[in-house]
Amino acid sequence: MLRPWPGPTAGAGYAEESADRIDRYEPEVRAFTHHDTAPLRTTGDDRGGALAGMPVAVKEIIDSADHPTEWGSDRARGRRPARNADVVQRLVDAGATVVGMTTSTPFACGTTTPTRNPHALGHTPGGSSAGSGAAVGAGFVPIALATQTGASTIRPASYCGAYGFKPTHGRYPMAGVHPVAETLDDVGLIAASLRDIDRVDAVLIGRAAPEPPPRLEELRIGWVVLDGGDEAGPAAWQALDRARRRLADVGAPPLTAAAEDALAAFQSLVPGSTERMFDVFAAEAARHISPHLTPPDPETDPRLIELVERAGSLTDEQIIAAHALRRRLREAHARLAGAVDVVATLSTVGPAPVGHARTGSRTMPATASYLGIPAVSLPVLSVDGLPMGLQLLGADGEDRGLLAAAHAVDGALRDDPFPLSACTDRQGSTS
Repeated sequence: MLRPWPGPTAGAGYAEESADRIDRYEPEVRAFTHHDTAPLRTTGDDRGGALAGMPVAVKEIIDSADHPTEWGSDRARGRRPARNADVVQRLVDAGATVVGMTTSTPFACGTTTPTRNPHALGHTPGGSSAGSGAAVGAGFVPIALATQTGASTIRPASYCGAYGFKPTHGRYPMAGVHPVAETLDDVGLIAASLRDIDRVDAVLIGRAAPEPPPRLEELRIGWVVLDGGDEAGPAAWQALDRARRRLADVGAPPLTAAAEDALAAFQSLVPGSTERMFDVFAAEAARHISPHLTPPDPETDPRLIELVERAGSLTDEQIIAAHALRRRLREAHARLAGAVDVVATLSTVGPAPVGHARTGSRTMPATASYLGIPAVSLPVLSVDGLPMGLQLLGADGEDRGLLAAAHAVDGALRDDPFPLSACTDRQGSTS
């Protein structure tokens, strides 16, 4: 199991461990499209920078000048960017080592990838940031750059037993990232620890130390069911209820009646919002996907065609309604700011589904994408022996406060953590 990154003084031993795990397990996990472990075996302590020597992986819709960046599609095979995306350059400038490019569904919109879940190879790792989730879950790297337009950071983090962070919309620069839907697109982080997220976030925004975690006794946690909750099974809700009871037992305070009313008002607007989010997604993504569908190719991912067709079927009234619901939800969520510190719910409707034909439901992570608010997934739940995340939603622009709260919640629930970096064999036994 790869430890969270201990910092610039880690030396070559940590990078060597990362390289060894990639060489041993990557043929089974298939997290990367391109990778090179040789730089990890020559990394020393003299590189300088806040992330000196830190191995990182990059989703293949985010440009890297040192690796092919092929957008998850044969139509971009061999594409070599002339420069790094801004987020990649900031990590490199801080001393990080880019190990390689992780798999993405085609243009971050397609059906699936070859990547397998490191906790159970027969299950999906999620998407579209499948490779980033698997690379961290397998212990290859302590952090990987992902993206999220609908669910693609929080979902693979949840499925792969990792930490996931989807920031407030616009927190990280998007230059050099293939666009999907500008209203929703964000670079996200999938990591082995919250401390790794703190460090990389500080580099990406150019600001120093994170906020100290609050005392759990002072943290007002509101609990919600996103989008009606009808997709999640009883075992998932039971796992969430155990976490809620555990937090109450160790000091999380009850909410006031006014806070409960504000939560209920927000909750009442959520059912059906995932589909409205996807209306925005499709309408904007079609502009970027359509050029890649010409000339026609029988091997084109059918989901790309479905996406463009959905966009073409949407009326102006439907798109206006989707944006109007988004505004109402944002207003209702903003009213929670004085009543609760964070909102808690499931990260996904369950653990990673069996099979690789699809990447799982987007329902639970979609709300944060739709509203543009920050979200964190903590790998503190499990169902049927598989990891599943607890999702915390923060106030718009209050990313550091959300991460501080996440440390408090995570610390209270880590007495019996699910292993973060267990590779499995074909039968699913831990290696």
